Amino acid sequence: MQSLLNHYRRSIALHLLLVIFGVYFLVAVLVTVVQLYKEYDNTKKEFYNEIQTLPATFGKGISDSVWTYNQELLQSILQGMYNLPILVGIKVQSLDDKMDFKIGAVFNEQNQVEYYDSKGQPTEQALTGLGSNALFKHEFPISYQGPAFDQNIPLGTVTLYSNDQLVFERLKYGFILILVNSIIKTFMLWFIIYFFINKYLGKPLKEFTFKIHQQDTQSPKTIDLAINWTDKNELIILKDSYNQMIESVNKHQRELLELNQELDEKIKSRTHDLQLAKEKAEHLAYKDPLTHLYNRRAFFEYGQKLINQTAQHSASLSLIMIDIDFFKKLNDHYSHALGDQALIAFANTLTSNLRQSDIIGRLGGEEFAVFLPNTDEENAITIAETLRVLISQITLPHEQSIVQFTASLGVVEATQTTPTVDSILAQADKALYYSKHNGRNRVTAYSMIVETTQ
Repeated sequence: MQSLLNHYRRSIALHLLLVIFGVYFLVAVLVTVVQLYKEYDNTKKEFYNEIQTLPATFGKGISDSVWTYNQELLQSILQGMYNLPILVGIKVQSLDDKMDFKIGAVFNEQNQVEYYDSKGQPTEQALTGLGSNALFKHEFPISYQGPAFDQNIPLGTVTLYSNDQLVFERLKYGFILILVNSIIKTFMLWFIIYFFINKYLGKPLKEFTFKIHQQDTQSPKTIDLAINWTDKNELIILKDSYNQMIESVNKHQRELLELNQELDEKIKSRTHDLQLAKEKAEHLAYKDPLTHLYNRRAFFEYGQKLINQTAQHSASLSLIMIDIDFFKKLNDHYSHALGDQALIAFANTLTSNLRQSDIIGRLGGEEFAVFLPNTDEENAITIAETLRVLISQITLPHEQSIVQFTASLGVVEATQTTPTVDSILAQADKALYYSKHNGRNRVTAYSMIVETTQ
């Protein structure tokens, strides 16, 4: 079903066919309906004309039976008339109401259909189907003509009833012929139109589409079509226009290829310059220009991500906060240049003796911090002691002397109470403060301060 739907969507022949067929079908239905209605109307008139001839045949007998009050004769005559294939009911109304008689389907005084049997007794509905209750009638008077009377004596009226069902029965064969004829003509026209549209339009377009799909987009070529006539028609014009477009496209592609080669060279050069500028910008944005460690912004950004990852995986995480002892005196006594050398040597020592996964940052001045992932407090203290010793062994030549310095360190392990960089740094800062106020050049764990205060 899906394949048929896709075929319809891609076929202009089917689209045209359905449009033409739809319009023709609506016209055919309208014409057929009009034709059927005219047949029905003419047949109904024929019925009515046939009914109007019945008084000449049966009127004398009905009049005599009413005049003589011969109930059996009247019933016999009416039964014979009722058996005619053009009647469904008869009603006799005498002036004195003594010879009233009804048989079959008749209208009552309220124009409602009533049914009577052959003896004139009310009965259940005997007629069913389309048009059974759509009665139409013909009424004629009855009178007595005798040698003893100069004028006709009115006796009453006779009403003959027929219905649309009898009309439909007579029309049924004609209706079937009309419908079959319309269906056959419709499908024959559908087949003829489809055959010629498909032959002269659908197949060439399909071939045209196929050859376009087969084209090499990098190097398209002109195409030719096997069309059933050689006149200059729309398809040939379309093909020629397409081939002209292909030639123009190939010409422009050659020009574009040459232009692209020139642009590629310029783009490569510009890309290299942009990459260098990007690296430089990233370095300035995230690295401290002196020590090449992460600056405060980068340390906080990467540190928070590390804290979040550690919490998700229930891993351990520690932080070491480091401050160079008496750094201001070092600057003031030996110059800022030596102070910068001290910071660089200090940063190199941290970088050389820590893991690549550790996050090292310069928070400002002589204050540094290190995140140690997958490291508990005990191991962090060990690492901090190693760093403290290595820092104390740094030597800086100055004129005729050697300059050395030390550092104080605070260690803390992250917990649920320290979900942010600020909170864990606050605890590490307390531990660092303890180291500075208890002799400097030492390592203090935050847990030791908590135990001491408790």
